[in-house]
Amino acid sequence: MASTMSFAVVTPGEVKFEGTAEIVVAPGAAGDLGALPNHAPMMTTLRIGVLRATVTGPTRVEFAVKAGFMEILPHKVVVLTDTAMAAADVDVEAARADLREAEMQLASNRGADDAVPRAAIAWANARLEVARRPTA
Repeated sequence: MASTMSFAVVTPGEVKFEGTAEIVVAPGAAGDLGALPNHAPMMTTLRIGVLRATVTGPTRVEFAVKAGFMEILPHKVVVLTDTAMAAADVDVEAARADLREAEMQLASNRGADDAVPRAAIAWANARLEVARRPTA
């Protein structure tokens, strides 16, 4: 049984990560999903959240992802997403400001459709989690 698998995170503009991983945990549309080597083949959609992987080293990589798709094969995991931000890519002050603005918008909706501010809150929180900075 193989102990690692090929792993890649791809955005339209660049390959954000390419290497080998021992485990990949992604924010699946129906809940967090883990993939280990020799996982059964599958394809799933991703929601806004944090993508984590233990890569050969052992070190850990994390990306805030803004939805997308994940293909899992027995020896390979590929994540396709429009946006993937590593800790170094996150502007913490901008993420905090986005969070405050989205929370105010959500509070003022009063029964209106709240999908947009909830997605903005999730995206701000994902970026702050990757940057390891508290929201306060």
